[in-house]
Amino acid sequence: MRRGEKVLTMHGLVFRSFEGFVRSAYGDGIWKDALRSLDRCIERFEALFEYEDSLLDDLIGASARLLGKPREVLLEDFGTHLVAAPEAQRVRRLLRFGGVDYEDFLQSLEDLPGRAELALPDISLPDLVLTDLGGGNFRLECGKAISGGGHVLVGLLRALADDYGALVLLDHLGQRDERELVGIQVLKSDFTRGRDFDLGDRSLHANMDRRRPVLPAP
Repeated sequence: MRRGEKVLTMHGLVFRSFEGFVRSAYGDGIWKDALRSLDRCIERFEALFEYEDSLLDDLIGASARLLGKPREVLLEDFGTHLVAAPEAQRVRRLLRFGGVDYEDFLQSLEDLPGRAELALPDISLPDLVLTDLGGGNFRLECGKAISGGGHVLVGLLRALADDYGALVLLDHLGQRDERELVGIQVLKSDFTRGRDFDLGDRSLHANMDRRRPVLPAP
């Protein structure tokens, strides 16, 4: 890095999310080997810290090499994990809050970075621009956050299509002016029933119920 050049940083929660994905899908051994390959003396990431964004790029590359997977495939799997994993309910709720059906959800994507920053002001998600091409066809442009971030979006959008019960074709269209492009074709919005969804946080209600004192019967 040249003197005076700004170091770009990324929220620790992104690192923790990728760590959770690798550990859950491939085991602790792969994650530890990926960390060791970086030679950075890092044992874990803290969710509220910030780290150099190049470090995440290195971690993704190391994990892909250890698994013998193309980087793009690993990133799509990560995007799916962000929605479909049992521990991802808060992310799923943030996304599903945007619409009652899949096309409605797509129209809300441009507001997603702003909604995320209400909860985590320093998260700095890439900006998203959706173009409605008509006939159920859309093009989504993703600002640069990590190299291959558009593939994360493809996995995330595919998982959300299953969540809504929509039949959707998705395609990573490459880059233009340092922005990644994703093609979306919604074939049928109500293809299957989809997963049940409740805007309320049931885990929060359950915790509140456990804390509520039990009064003796009169």
